[in-house]
Amino acid sequence: MFLRKPAPPLILLVDDEPYQVETASYIAFELGCDFDSATSGTEALQKVAERPPDLILLDVRMPDLLGYEVCRRIKTDPATSGIQVIFVTARNEEEDLLQGFDALANDYITKPFSAREFKARAKNALRTKELLDTLLARTRFLELQQEVSERFDELLITEGADIDAITTSVLDKIAAFFGVSGASLQNRAPGELEVRSHFSTTWPSGNPPPYLSALALVEDPRVDRAPRIPGALRESGSEWVITAAPLWIGEDLTGTLRLHREGTYSPSQHSVELEHLVALAGHLARAVHRAETIERLKRQLSA
Repeated sequence: MFLRKPAPPLILLVDDEPYQVETASYIAFELGCDFDSATSGTEALQKVAERPPDLILLDVRMPDLLGYEVCRRIKTDPATSGIQVIFVTARNEEEDLLQGFDALANDYITKPFSAREFKARAKNALRTKELLDTLLARTRFLELQQEVSERFDELLITEGADIDAITTSVLDKIAAFFGVSGASLQNRAPGELEVRSHFSTTWPSGNPPPYLSALALVEDPRVDRAPRIPGALRESGSEWVITAAPLWIGEDLTGTLRLHREGTYSPSQHSVELEHLVALAGHLARAVHRAETIERLKRQLSA
């Protein structure tokens, strides 16, 4: 799920020596990280596929795959290339180090490593990973904003473009970007009372949940529990959490962009997700207003 960290950073040690595993697990605990270990290259690749770690401490000599090959596979896969890899080796000859960096490793440490050195290098690697994740998130967010603008600009350059179809496709992109069950937009033209609703097509059940009919425009960003429709049955353990951001054109509240997620509501939750949604809602408000103005001018010209 983009922009949400489901768990603390994960450190994976790939080594078959119990002492190294014990030392690394203790330091991971001190750093506030989750910890896992693997005793072979094959097992390490399996664990990376199940839950990509933030940092891998990788022994060079393994019973099946050399650490160089494991590192190369991880670093050349776009899905895992951002993982920080530190080689753990008893050898420090120049040729071995060069081979490790040729395999795209980020750093190395010789063993038996000291706890202080390991902790310092791990902290540096985790800090680098966090900065790279932040940069990547920002880049993807800017790409999403650009795509929103381009989709609505189709009304200006493409004959027969449908604003409703464009809005639905944009909401699909937004739902995928934030990794939520669905996205919705309620909007109205400035100065008008009629509110139109648009929904993504990403809902797990195939249809938007019924509570959407009870939603109204909101003036302030918020994270809240979905309303319950009178008489509707609530499944045991089922709950919807809504992240909402208003769309403003000048002093006119023109709409509300919402993310819908199945999960447990926590009154104290606040995330970067809400901040990004607010920024996206401002961008979307301008794009939708521009598109609706184009549609209105087209109708006037054809009348």
